[in-house]
Amino acid sequence: MRNQKSRVQERKVEHIDLIPGMPDDVAVDCLARVPHASFRSMRGVCRGWNTAAAAPDFALARAEAGANEDLVYLLQFGNPAAAADDAAPGNAQAYGVSVYNVTTGEWRREGAAPPVPMFAQCAAVGSRLAVLGGWDPKTFEPVADVHVLDASTGVWRRGAPMRSARSFFACAEAGGKIYVAGGHDKLKNALKTAEAYDAGADAWDPLPDMSEERDECDGMATVAGDRFLAVSGYRTGRQGGFERDAEWFDPAAREWRRLERVRAPPSAAHVVVRGRVWCIEGTAVMEYRGERRSWREVGPSPPGLKAGTARAVAVGGGERVVVTGAIESEGGGAGHALWVFDVKSKNWTVVRPPPQFAGFVFSIGSVRV
Repeated sequence: MRNQKSRVQERKVEHIDLIPGMPDDVAVDCLARVPHASFRSMRGVCRGWNTAAAAPDFALARAEAGANEDLVYLLQFGNPAAAADDAAPGNAQAYGVSVYNVTTGEWRREGAAPPVPMFAQCAAVGSRLAVLGGWDPKTFEPVADVHVLDASTGVWRRGAPMRSARSFFACAEAGGKIYVAGGHDKLKNALKTAEAYDAGADAWDPLPDMSEERDECDGMATVAGDRFLAVSGYRTGRQGGFERDAEWFDPAAREWRRLERVRAPPSAAHVVVRGRVWCIEGTAVMEYRGERRSWREVGPSPPGLKAGTARAVAVGGGERVVVTGAIESEGGGAGHALWVFDVKSKNWTVVRPPPQFAGFVFSIGSVRV
């Protein structure tokens, strides 16, 4: 009986090679080169591969192998024209999550995503993408819902809800947390409340109020990526009267501080690239120089971009900027496209998405895996 127990224990601790006859470090290097689109299939092969792919060192192995991929997640409305021509499941959805792989040029629908509230927004921290707030599609009232995707595993989970239901708010990652500020409540009152989400702990931190109500404000990280900036917006009594100032949250002092003359022009897309705030619209891409409180041109605007429709996100550590928006077509109508800006060469590449991915994009986020 004792010998039988010993044999059972030996079998329990017996090591199983990830790939038979190959050292585990070499096997991990092989697995790290698997394209992201095949991650789910790879993880399902066996328990060892699933464990290896879930380990923190796996991301490092992909980086060392030069196998990283930049994924852009787009929260967008379905394209009615495409839905009429294509009866494939998922193409007629009202609002959902699409994915553009900047590295490979592939498009796909995030099929495992839960139902997404209209005008929900997204922000990424590490390999996690959080989808927050928006409108209930039946009542058209703001919700506090949070859903979190681990892009490295493809698994969604419901996160702790925001402390306040809101929509059309500033939203961005800064210092490893996702911040939300402003927006409006179910009575369309502009808000000045704010809170920060720790995706790892699945917990919200209520922040002090901003000095002003800010409905439809933009959110981004400030220089060094450690502070959150809420740009422009308007007060309840000034519907559509966008301010040209901003407020940034100082996490050490737990105070909001004002910045003047940040938004220029109104309805522009803002994005932080290598510690600088960029404004994308009009005839040029402009960079805000905080030390001088002025703007300077850093490159041409996306060719054909229709004013007031842009959303932007930096990818690859600031190597490129991806912009979505409406583009004037040759026939005079407008469709939706995506532009990729190479920061080094200052050249734009226009990407025409497949028809089922050509709907209006309300929010955009990026993850490197």
